[in-house]
Amino acid sequence: MCVSWSQTLHTTPHGEGMRGLSPATRPATPNIRWQKQIPLGIAHGSLTFSHGGQFLYFKTFGVAQGQVFKVNAANGDTIWATDPAQLGFGNFSYAGVTVDEAAGRVYTAARGSAQPTGQSFIAALDIDTGAAIWVKTASDLNLAGADFGRGNVLLSPDRTRLYVRDNANPSRIVALNAANGNLLWVYTSPFGGPPPFQTLGPVWTDPVSGRTRIAFSNNAVDGSIIVIEDAGTTANLVWSANVALGLNYRLWGNLVASLDFGTLYANSFADEGNPVMTALRASDGQILWRIFSDAFNGMNQYQNPVVGGHGTIYSGGRVFIPPPTMNGPAAIGQAGDLWNSLPASDAVQRPWTMQNLRAHDRYSTGIQIQNINFAETSTHPPSDGDDLMRDYHYISADNYNGPATIRLTSVPAGTYDLYLYSFTPTANDQNAVFTVNGVTKTVAQSIPFTGYQEDVNYVVYRDISPTSGEISITVEIDLFNEYAVVNGLQLVGKTGALAGKRVNVDFNQLGQQGGGITAIRPDGSIRWQFKPEGSGEFSGWPVVTCGRVIYACDQVGFDQTYLYAVRDNGNDATLLWRFQLPYNYFGNNSPSVAPDGTVYIAASRDNADPQTLYAFAPAPAGDINADGCIDDADLLAVLFNFGATGCLPEDVNGDSVVDDADLLEVLFNFGSGC
Repeated sequence: MCVSWSQTLHTTPHGEGMRGLSPATRPATPNIRWQKQIPLGIAHGSLTFSHGGQFLYFKTFGVAQGQVFKVNAANGDTIWATDPAQLGFGNFSYAGVTVDEAAGRVYTAARGSAQPTGQSFIAALDIDTGAAIWVKTASDLNLAGADFGRGNVLLSPDRTRLYVRDNANPSRIVALNAANGNLLWVYTSPFGGPPPFQTLGPVWTDPVSGRTRIAFSNNAVDGSIIVIEDAGTTANLVWSANVALGLNYRLWGNLVASLDFGTLYANSFADEGNPVMTALRASDGQILWRIFSDAFNGMNQYQNPVVGGHGTIYSGGRVFIPPPTMNGPAAIGQAGDLWNSLPASDAVQRPWTMQNLRAHDRYSTGIQIQNINFAETSTHPPSDGDDLMRDYHYISADNYNGPATIRLTSVPAGTYDLYLYSFTPTANDQNAVFTVNGVTKTVAQSIPFTGYQEDVNYVVYRDISPTSGEISITVEIDLFNEYAVVNGLQLVGKTGALAGKRVNVDFNQLGQQGGGITAIRPDGSIRWQFKPEGSGEFSGWPVVTCGRVIYACDQVGFDQTYLYAVRDNGNDATLLWRFQLPYNYFGNNSPSVAPDGTVYIAASRDNADPQTLYAFAPAPAGDINADGCIDDADLLAVLFNFGATGCLPEDVNGDSVVDDADLLEVLFNFGSGC
């Protein structure tokens, strides 16, 4: 389904818990459509749209008083901006702008530092002029000392009520009449605690009771996740779930709902063994599944996940980034060949395994590999060899002295050439002795690496066949040496089902922690992880489009922040482009995507310096695969999905069905960008 209303009736497409799904089917390009200087930055992507994306709204963030802006999306011109001398929204105000287009209003909240009120407040502004329709201060609500300006202002599904969280007392949830700002009720959760930056959401209508339900999270072992129900003049606790195993669970962000609001998702720091992602049934709080950080995923999640139109959950944060995987030819192959990466370390349970190896062209072979009785892994700088030769698994350490075994199973019947690579730049005496089908071969081992040389840094077994679907390789240390290393292998099909296929495996080290995006299936299994080398932490709130492009920010340092555009290919993800943003206060860069595919983002600083709001132009209509060229691949994509409905990249015109109109768009723009 394509949730086209999620960005017009609520706050940001992510901050209010509406899953971060944009109805855009077209990807953006790194080309700047326009840029605009604004007096301060924009925190946590507090930018939303109205009138089908014609107008955008945001509130500025920094040490000076925040202002609300309405901007023409076509050119960046300011339509109106609130006057901070008359109604300032305080400093470091994270609350976004909630838009109710039908009622002609926008809602937001201010911090206790707001001037000239001298206290926190919630306000309704006229959508056409920015004039205040009503303003309710904390004192007006008999909540002196409250601080509403760090969280979200949620609008009920029927658009009659507003919900906010008091960050001076995060146990307190407040409901107001959206028409006049009058107080309806105050709910105080039995699960207290002083966590910072707590937000609220999502909000939805329960299908059984017909009442509005609101979810929120706490940095607490007891009452980690809570759902309450609006009963009219009061609110009632529906359920609470104890998800956290220790503190530093959820310091920032709200929950995110599945497309049908049947499941809630929460990510977290991994500190003290906390689950980094949890799925709970929205009706009763039953935990459906949890993901914990381990030696393979390395997940440590900072802020909100988002949910795509096909149900995949995308979560930014930290992951383990292995050394680069080989890409292209080794002793045999071609540029663009896919290599499977088998990362391992002493921290990973032995044997080191990988399922369903992919061929060079991404074909699913079903082959499994086991590296048995290897001791450790190691890696060296790129200057010490290419991406295959610079890292390896080896024997003769930690009492793993060999022989070791590489076992390939579920290998289809046929004949193959088997290439086995052994090279290390550290010495000439780490030769590997291989035995396959009773035939022994030894590499001569020579440094430095000057290119692939048979029997020097690799050996080949030609025209071998699997026995009962298995190929077993014994690895031993040369008689006069101390170690034996193996960098990887290639299994090249000559006859049988894999004829013409190359199955390439790079034996990697586990790697170091860096930034990445994890794609998770609705059942809790990890689909893929995007791990750009040199990344720091994907720390802002991301957004995903119906076209399956994820936009997220990686913060390496305050002066090194990048906006990434990443395409979900199903089994993996590829980088479309990245753009370096100005100096940014950590974790505050969050993109927003308009229905036409334009991406908006601005830096956020902890000072009073002006910042730049960028608008990145969308790709031409019809560029389905986001490769910059509208060609046969895009045409075939539409034809293959013809008649399909829902949130799809092949739906060029965004009407939720792939039909003749989309085909004509591709044909009309055919050849553009090529």
